[in-house]
Amino acid sequence: MGPDEELDLAKAELSALAGHVCGGRVATGPVAPDVTRSAYVRLTATQLAAASDYTQLSAAIAEIGLRCEGYRIEVFRPAPKVSVNATELQKAIADLISGRPNLDRPRTEFALVVTQEIWRFGMIVSRSGQHWRSQANRPYYYSHGLSSQMARALVNLVAAPGDTLLDPCCGSGTVVAEALCDGIAAWGVEINPSLARQAAANLRSLKLPANIMVGDARRIRGSFDAAVIDFPYGHSSPVQKSLYSEILSNLRDQVDRMALVCGSDQSHLLHQLGLTIHQQASVTKGQLTRHIYSVSTKKGQQP
Repeated sequence: MGPDEELDLAKAELSALAGHVCGGRVATGPVAPDVTRSAYVRLTATQLAAASDYTQLSAAIAEIGLRCEGYRIEVFRPAPKVSVNATELQKAIADLISGRPNLDRPRTEFALVVTQEIWRFGMIVSRSGQHWRSQANRPYYYSHGLSSQMARALVNLVAAPGDTLLDPCCGSGTVVAEALCDGIAAWGVEINPSLARQAAANLRSLKLPANIMVGDARRIRGSFDAAVIDFPYGHSSPVQKSLYSEILSNLRDQVDRMALVCGSDQSHLLHQLGLTIHQQASVTKGQLTRHIYSVSTKKGQQP
């Protein structure tokens, strides 16, 4: 998963993709979810063996009697890292598998995950495509804007390919770009005409439809499966005290699910507005702590 300061968001993303609550840098569950869309989740694998140390793990792998042609073994050591020689481990595990490896073009990939508590060995079934990296060369960035990696995670909290998504405070269009790249029909609204033009230019530079409009999030009308709202934090200019409440009051009857990014704890306000909080995370960078919520609305709770 991601760096320490973004670990909360990484866990929330994995929980959304897996469909159940996940914790820690290494999570287990009944199925290995597809994480090709993920921002922070590196891979998922089907577990074949697990033990408290290498000796026990190697015995368990040998007992399976694996036969495989054209495979590769990768060693992962999530923090806090265990001191092991990855190359020697790869060779030792390979000696337990019948068949020849292929390091350049493997047909099957295995993962050896080593932590202080448990060693796990499994077959990799899904990897992050890291598609969010495609925004690296866009022409415009906003100094307090979301990174493309964080934007992709926020989209994953509430939307999937085929959904419709709204970003009512879209800034330079990062969230809209990530959603469109993921097969989600996305639109952005920005009250600042200059930022709206930059967002449209960013989308065109990525060869995406420039679905950006100038407008006020407090007056948007429509119906959407999901919304991602990166609220103003008040760093560059004062934020009207009632702004969060006015935007959410307008959108809660038009959107099923929302991922919200706030500059302070807003859980009391969300409960007050009748929104159900499903996940919470915080990301601290420098002096700024972003409070992130995945919520469902009154519209989303209708039978």
